Amino acid sequence: MEGFEHLGFLLQFGDKGSEVVTLSQAAPFFANSDPDMPAAPAPATQVHDWISQNIASALEHITERISSKENGPANSSDFDVAMTDACTSSIKTSPGARGSCFIEGISKLSFVKQPSDLKGSSSVKVLNCHDSILYILAPLRYATIYGCSDATIVLGAVGKAVRVEHCERVHVITAAKRVCISNCRECVFFLGVNQRPLMVGDNHKLQVAPYNTFYSELEEHMADVGIDATINRWDETLALGVVDPHDSLSHPAGVPDVQAEPVARVDPDQFTNFLIPNWFGAESPGSTKDNPFQLPEAYLASQQRNIKNLGETKKLLREAPLEENQKRELSSALHLLFKDWLYASGNVRQLYCLQGD
Repeated sequence: MEGFEHLGFLLQFGDKGSEVVTLSQAAPFFANSDPDMPAAPAPATQVHDWISQNIASALEHITERISSKENGPANSSDFDVAMTDACTSSIKTSPGARGSCFIEGISKLSFVKQPSDLKGSSSVKVLNCHDSILYILAPLRYATIYGCSDATIVLGAVGKAVRVEHCERVHVITAAKRVCISNCRECVFFLGVNQRPLMVGDNHKLQVAPYNTFYSELEEHMADVGIDATINRWDETLALGVVDPHDSLSHPAGVPDVQAEPVARVDPDQFTNFLIPNWFGAESPGSTKDNPFQLPEAYLASQQRNIKNLGETKKLLREAPLEENQKRELSSALHLLFKDWLYASGNVRQLYCLQGD
């Protein structure tokens, strides 16, 4: 029964509005086990047949609901929809009011999407985007980030799960119920997550940190999809299994099984808030004024030190006994250094985006 329960990472029983039950409670071969006694083992074939039947039944049920929704009046029912039938464009939305949105091939841009831009889609896939900053500020059920590199991707509120796969040097900022990270390298994840982040496959040099941003409608979007801001398990990562020694892309033949690399925490002294420009402030007067997730003490102390240091530096500059020509030289030097940092960090694209709007 203990091994069977591990499948709970992939399968759950229970509908919206009802309590989710464990697999062993739902399955007939463990349901009547004496809690004071070890459960008797069940044959693997019996378990396999039961799971297959339930998956087939669930898929048939979902298909019927999708069909009735497409042929009947629109309503607000909430159910899983397969990510299929996308139309052509860099942003592609599948049919149905609760379909899927594909964002593909964004390169060297700042890219912003809000709920009105997603046409009611409940799922988003971000595919093969590079060297860009993407803001997807909407309530979603599922989000997938696949094959991206050298990008910063901000996801609004994701009520079911976020999956990040085959990405390199990507920063992901998200508030989510669940996060699964697979086969990624040198990525940093700023998380407000209600369940333990899962690490699957061959990951290298990953870092995690507390959630570090907000936008005006964030708390409304979190409430829409059921994310609890009082629970953040960002640093309780769970590695599932060992690295596959037969994966020729990552390991030469004959390398023994090795445990997955541990995930590092971002040093509190390197932690900074991420500012989302308020492009549409007049159109979306939300109530969120600050990060809804409480920062751990070390990160909060570092943030307060940075604010204090900034204030002291501004005061020193204001009170410095400089002649007018010296003040102009100092101002020019600061502007030059800031410009160099903008280009080196890639943040200059955000200024271009703001200037374009």
